[in-house]
Amino acid sequence: MRSQKPALFCESRAGERGAALITAVLLSLLLLAAGGILILTSTMTGITARDSTAEMQAYYATEAGVARALEVLRGNVQSSPAGTRATFRNVLCTPSLWTTTSGATVNVTTDGSTRYQVTSIFDPDNRDSVAMCALATYKPDRLRIRVLGLGPRDSRKNMEVVVNRYTLEYDVNATITLPNGSGNLMDFDLGGSNVTSTSGTDAAGTGTSIPAVGVSGSDFNIANNVMDGCDPNGSNCSGSGPVVTPSDPMMLDNTNTPSFLQSVANARTFMYGPEGMMNAAINQGRYFTSAADAIASTPGLGASHPDGVFTFIDGDITLGPGNPTGQGTLIVTGKLTLDGNFNFNGVIMVFGEGEVYRSGGGHGNLYGALFIAKFAKVGANTDVFGAPVFDISGGGTSNIQYNSDAVDKAKSVGGHSVEGVREY
Repeated sequence: MRSQKPALFCESRAGERGAALITAVLLSLLLLAAGGILILTSTMTGITARDSTAEMQAYYATEAGVARALEVLRGNVQSSPAGTRATFRNVLCTPSLWTTTSGATVNVTTDGSTRYQVTSIFDPDNRDSVAMCALATYKPDRLRIRVLGLGPRDSRKNMEVVVNRYTLEYDVNATITLPNGSGNLMDFDLGGSNVTSTSGTDAAGTGTSIPAVGVSGSDFNIANNVMDGCDPNGSNCSGSGPVVTPSDPMMLDNTNTPSFLQSVANARTFMYGPEGMMNAAINQGRYFTSAADAIASTPGLGASHPDGVFTFIDGDITLGPGNPTGQGTLIVTGKLTLDGNFNFNGVIMVFGEGEVYRSGGGHGNLYGALFIAKFAKVGANTDVFGAPVFDISGGGTSNIQYNSDAVDKAKSVGGHSVEGVREY
């Protein structure tokens, strides 16, 4: 019987020699790969963070450029050399007078790591700036300003803003506008031919003309009779009526009435809504509960301000005699009395009481436009305008005439409005 010698344990596993080394190498490779990925991720995260920070710095530089351009348009930056007002026309046609708009790169930080550059300014409604700037009468209504922001690591951001020259945008289709939906006839007296003149001929010399008076259909005959020198009912036509140009009134409808006077609901929103005139006046420090406070304010009623001011008087006011005179936009919720040598350039809105009177001697002038509407501050949306009062037959003489330049300034007294901002 043959005996068999058993194999040693180590000899039986001879084919497995080196497995541990291979396993260790593989695990090391996995750990190395994981470590490499971690290092790569950390590095990319750091780079991304730095790039993101640089990009945000470029973005903030762009915003700074937009803000400073708006400061120029608001007249808060002096031209160089001094003496040129920053009108839309001047900023568009001679941008080099202001460092911000000149096209130069302007540092935002002291070390120059973030900068901005106003790359272009143009009129989006008429791109031929050279031809338009050659016209003395050219006044762009809007400007599109493009700004490039430059940050660290060659980061760049482009932004553009469209700015409207007007705070309020509305049409003036008559020198005096008097809506009335009450069914009661308005009180309307323009005085005699030696007392008053009312004109829709543009005193700014543009050659255009609008109706002198715009009234609702129920008051059309009254206005026509008075303008012809008759009593409101058409009697006693003496032939010495007021001087009115054009001689016929305009009948108000939805096509020629400003949107804020097409209904009482619209008028209340315009006056007392969240973005209405009263809140705007409060925000600008131009809301007053008495005429005396408005007159005593630093700019007064804007008589010496080149573009006029925005004034909201929650009550009555007597304009004149002599000073105070004013210009800009004047809103009155009470009665307006034109006394003696009054003078006003701009737009006057008598909303609420809706009553205007003339008193005292002397001669007064109102160049611009006048809106008169009678309605309560609160009420139902179905409320209609009451019968307004416009009686300037009192003492003294007066001239009320449309002036497009005065209206233009009155629309922008609250600062320019930004229509839109976008990054591109």
